Amino acid sequence: MFTESLILSVLVLTMCYFTLRSGGRGTVVALLPLLIVPGSNILAHGLAPQLDKLSQALSANHWRILFVLGALVVTMGLVGGISRNIKRKGPRRAYLFVFGGFSFLFSFLILASALPHL
Repeated sequence: MFTESLILSVLVLTMCYFTLRSGGRGTVVALLPLLIVPGSNILAHGLAPQLDKLSQALSANHWRILFVLGALVVTMGLVGGISRNIKRKGPRRAYLFVFGGFSFLFSFLILASALPHL
């Protein structure tokens, strides 16, 4: 899932760039939580082998799973916090459902691909 995370990060950063150029700062802030889960997966692929050397109790795959779960918690907190600034109920629920659901589903797919390797 490293490649998928990298591609998703590039796509979200491209969307943020073009949205920022068109003057939508609030929209860019709303898009940023989509970078946390794939970014942590990319970071975990680099740091997990190093953290594996520090601890005998956890393997590199365990560290990757912990990174993704921590990123999911942070993402859900940010999505909830950002959604409080959306005044109307319909767009707020849509934002929570789409962004929270996407982050949850992507995290689930990362975890499902990592679990058989434990």
